[in-house]
Amino acid sequence: MDESTASPRRKLRLIHTSDTHLGGDWHLQLAEDTLAAVVDAVPRLGGDALLIVGDVFDHARVPDRVLEFFLEQMARLKVPAVVLPGNHDLYDDQSLYRRKPFSRQPANLHIFTQPQGEVISFPELTLDLWGRAMTLHTPEFRPLDGMPRSQADRWLVALAHAHFHFEDDRERRSSPIYPHDVAHAPCDYLALGHWDRHTDVSQGRVKAIYSGAPIDTAATGQVTVVDLDPDQGVITHQEIIAISGQQSAISVPSPLGGRADG
Repeated sequence: MDESTASPRRKLRLIHTSDTHLGGDWHLQLAEDTLAAVVDAVPRLGGDALLIVGDVFDHARVPDRVLEFFLEQMARLKVPAVVLPGNHDLYDDQSLYRRKPFSRQPANLHIFTQPQGEVISFPELTLDLWGRAMTLHTPEFRPLDGMPRSQADRWLVALAHAHFHFEDDRERRSSPIYPHDVAHAPCDYLALGHWDRHTDVSQGRVKAIYSGAPIDTAATGQVTVVDLDPDQGVITHQEIIAISGQQSAISVPSPLGGRADG
């Protein structure tokens, strides 16, 4: 490619996950070990940023110890970690993200807090991230409303914790997105959370992926690797990660192979 026409956008790799559900009653230690495995995988996979698309925590009543564990894990990263609150960890007046431990969050951690949507920019990465902080999980909350146009010199990646409605769906669900919403979204990649299974819901030119929960079995997990390439576009694949200390733990059902709500 001629230098005069070369894209100013950098080639990037994002690590996309969601629905870690820290602090829940079900497999509490496994959830923490899995998050630690995700953090370990980011530098090993060459990630330029980590995206966690909702339900980081299982509920707003988790103890401070769990919040502090999460912050310690994010502080281990040398790259940005970006969180979009979901329906289990809403950004409302009682949000756990407003609690004292988060007043000491590491500088590399960024949390979407604006219900009307906001852009979190990383100029050094030529990357803009956009998302709406969820304050209520209702059918009236439209996760993609208000998304801005992308800039020619930057990637635009949108984060949404949402329920995708297939054409044959008849039930109206909370935080909905529809095929035409995805097809007309002005982003380069749509990182989705809320379903615990990896699912591709791409429409038209827009690549849209549910990463699924990172827990696959008690001994392995998974993340979505997203390559943003100025020449080849957006390319994704699932990467299996080892969960340290869980080889002898009880097995849990695999989240791969279909859709399910988180």
